[in-house]
Amino acid sequence: MYQSGGELGSMGSLDEGLARSAQLSLARRGTLCDGGLPDPDIGRWLLGLLIVQSTSSFVLDAYQELLRDHLVVTLFLTMLVGAGGNAGNQSAIKVIRGLATGAIRPSWPSARATMREQALVGLLLGTGLSAGGFVRVYATHGDLTNAAAISVSLFLIVMTSVVLGTGLPFALARAGVDPANAGTSIQVLMDILGVAITCVTCNLVLVQLAAGVGAGAAL
Repeated sequence: MYQSGGELGSMGSLDEGLARSAQLSLARRGTLCDGGLPDPDIGRWLLGLLIVQSTSSFVLDAYQELLRDHLVVTLFLTMLVGAGGNAGNQSAIKVIRGLATGAIRPSWPSARATMREQALVGLLLGTGLSAGGFVRVYATHGDLTNAAAISVSLFLIVMTSVVLGTGLPFALARAGVDPANAGTSIQVLMDILGVAITCVTCNLVLVQLAAGVGAGAAL
């Protein structure tokens, strides 16, 4: 298969970035472990993630009225965010393991193929989990609108998390960062995105769509 010089250059730089970051990380961590000291890179990375994760409070603050008027969103928010983090972490682990064992090549063609494969996995997971979420909410609250809002949010969150969890290890390798950091990073990213997706989706379904239906029925 013919590959352009630019594509070969991108593949080479990605290979070199992954190899360089892996060698430096292993050497540095080995020295620190021998000395009984924690890895400062991990500490800095976790501190950065902590700061980033705190931005979810801005999203919650912007949707205070939604959360106050529709308690169901608050009750199932941890379920939704947790599902996104778990799904994304599983995808990230699969790619990290593949990169470590050589089953997945750190190249753009391999990244695209892996993304396509995991997108299908995300579609299947999202469909199954959203169906389960719909049943769970309806069985507890007996309201179709609430169940629909939560299940649609769950589908979007799972799809997003699987795609991001798959692509993040490749992106970190490209940036010269240890791809293993993708495991913790996807959890934080999906905490923020999960809250945002839930609030936006539930606001659309429970507030805007419901108001439109109510206005139409009044005519």
